[in-house]
Amino acid sequence: MMDWTDRHCRSFHRLLTRHTRLYTEMVTTGALLHGDVSQHLRFNAEEHPLALQLGGSEPAELAHCAKLAEQWGYDEVNLNCGCPSERVQRGAFGACLMAEPRLVADCV
Repeated sequence: MMDWTDRHCRSFHRLLTRHTRLYTEMVTTGALLHGDVSQHLRFNAEEHPLALQLGGSEPAELAHCAKLAEQWGYDEVNLNCGCPSERVQRGAFGACLMAEPRLVADCV
């Protein structure tokens, strides 16, 4: 949920339950490869279990970003294959990936 499930929102959600897996807002591979990694990946330890939701469609870029997620201590990496936003689809990820199952398999 872009612009919604930031660190502050997740901390609030963690107060509601200690058992639910929380998800970051979608972070694009481009944001991690060319932006401020710390800004996008930092979180509070209380947020665990926590999944990083990645947006992208280049297998090598996704692999690099998954390694970053591991280094930062995420419990899971989630490939966004469901966002119907036109903005996301112009970037060739999100729901439009479902039309290319082989590419999704390569990305995973």
